[in-house]
Amino acid sequence: MKKIMTLVVLGLMVLMSLTALAEDTIKIGSLMSLTGALAPYGPAIVDGAKLAVEQINAAGGVLGKKLELVIRDTATSPDVGRDAASKLVQLDHVQAIIGALSSGVTIAASSVTIPAEVVLISPASTSPAIPALDDNDYVFRTVVSDAVQGVVMGRLAVMLNYSKVSVIYVNNAYGKGLADVFKETFESLGGAVPASVAYEENKASYRGEVEKATADNPDAIFMVSYPVDGNKQIVEAVEAGYQGKFLFSDGMKGEGVAPGPACASADNPGPIEGAYGTVASSGFRSDQLDADYSAEFGASAIPYYAQAYDAAMLIALAMERAGDTSGEAIRDNLRAVANGPGEKVYYGEWAKAVALLKAGKDINYEGVSGVVDFKDTGDVAGGITIWKIDKCQVVPVLTVSG
Repeated sequence: MKKIMTLVVLGLMVLMSLTALAEDTIKIGSLMSLTGALAPYGPAIVDGAKLAVEQINAAGGVLGKKLELVIRDTATSPDVGRDAASKLVQLDHVQAIIGALSSGVTIAASSVTIPAEVVLISPASTSPAIPALDDNDYVFRTVVSDAVQGVVMGRLAVMLNYSKVSVIYVNNAYGKGLADVFKETFESLGGAVPASVAYEENKASYRGEVEKATADNPDAIFMVSYPVDGNKQIVEAVEAGYQGKFLFSDGMKGEGVAPGPACASADNPGPIEGAYGTVASSGFRSDQLDADYSAEFGASAIPYYAQAYDAAMLIALAMERAGDTSGEAIRDNLRAVANGPGEKVYYGEWAKAVALLKAGKDINYEGVSGVVDFKDTGDVAGGITIWKIDKCQVVPVLTVSG
């Protein structure tokens, strides 16, 4: 009997300790593509959010408590992403989520988060369809819309003297939205789009889609693809005899593509050497963030880890300003900490931001990815960075205003 009582007491003590630990922790969620078509992106982007959480905790945490990032894999699938969002809300009890990456997954996840009054901030979903969601102001993003990226790519194709550009695009909200804006822009400037070919993710081969895209011998193929599928499409196009150029959307930027199967090394650059691409950019980027990120996780050309960092920081600052961790409180304070007026706070100034808020002063967080002033739609303004593949490395060329 004594042994049983001892075990019961020990069990209660462990439970009380775990409860106390939980009460000293504030959880925020993260929906990331750790598997599936965007698997090469997920780890690098979630590391941006991790870096923000580490820095916040090192400087005292949020409202005197540690911040905990709960990560769930979306498998780059709307169905899996919706289920992962449900688990974050119902099992993990988060009040804010960073993610998802794919626009289709973000839209699917929002069907869970909006009615639950949980804030959802995507660092990478660029579809023009997202601001049209009936979201009660619970969906935000720290990345610029494809309505801007498609226009810039259309203009870039003209500047490169391409008269015919075919498009291969992933058949989801991101792919179709960007492909449509590019086509409209390019054709309005005198270009022709002989083929615009949708593809389904995770197929073993894309020879049929590649054949349609290359049938009219275009000057270039604009690939609105994800890395795993896009690599197959490049290789199969070259194997089929395609000798034209490639243009890439943000989904094809970073390691996994260059360097990658079609661009092995500087000594053997391959068919995508010299290819241009675009990526959403909010403007000025913090060099110190990149240095700190590289020191902890290794250098990466994958986009949007800075946007994930900003999303985490803004959620935490909104909690601090509100003195509350509920979804409604976060939502109602995001613009107050992100937008002017207020004293500007920069990278590495978490303690300063908290002190200002405690003193009852307004702050204006200047993002590491650029200016993150939220519009009424939850979008941010910004521009597009044009990049180029040079000796199998991604090299920024210039950033243009949106």
